[in-house]
Amino acid sequence: LDNMRKEFVANVSHELKTPLTSIKGFSETLRGVEDEETRNKFLDIIDKESDRLSNLINDILILSKIENTHKMKSEKFSKIDIIKEVIDVVNPQLEEKNINITLEKQGSSILIGDPDKFYQMILNLISNAIKYSDDNKIIKIRSYEEKLYSIIEIEDEGFGIPKEDIPRIFERFYIVDKSRSKKGTGLGLAIVKHIIKMFDGEIDVKSELGVGSTFTVKIRKR
Repeated sequence: LDNMRKEFVANVSHELKTPLTSIKGFSETLRGVEDEETRNKFLDIIDKESDRLSNLINDILILSKIENTHKMKSEKFSKIDIIKEVIDVVNPQLEEKNINITLEKQGSSILIGDPDKFYQMILNLISNAIKYSDDNKIIKIRSYEEKLYSIIEIEDEGFGIPKEDIPRIFERFYIVDKSRSKKGTGLGLAIVKHIIKMFDGEIDVKSELGVGSTFTVKIRKR
């Protein structure tokens, strides 16, 4: 546990330092820039790095809160209602990339647990599907029952994940494609994993490069 804590602190320090260094460097350079086009370009970079820093801090706080939560709410809620709510929230990103989402539902949609944490989990999974998909693609969401489990599948037509990376994608700060590292904080799937554990569930991933990925969440019924 002590080694994990030290590693986490080291990773956080590194991840925070990168955007801060960029912000500081470009803000100092701006002092001597008179050309408006160049100045605006630097300001855009500072703005993007600030957003990245803000998102990173937010994800770190969410993950820390989840890891230190020993009890979860026990409320009845509709998983379909929350999935629809998330789709409404991400609609601007969907419209920007012209991505369609389909939702298929079978069986009961009632779960018992913390609806806020379930919302966070679904938001992270759908946001990932959008981030790592090209324009004009389809994301399919399926909700159904199977024996003791309530199941949600999120299938995208994105870039896919290399087979050797799949076992590590739920690690904190692990990013599959470093060239796309600015698209995420590397904490989204770590948050998903911890929430699923709180629901006494499990997650499975199937992916093929250039074809897409399917994340299957299985939550034990209560």
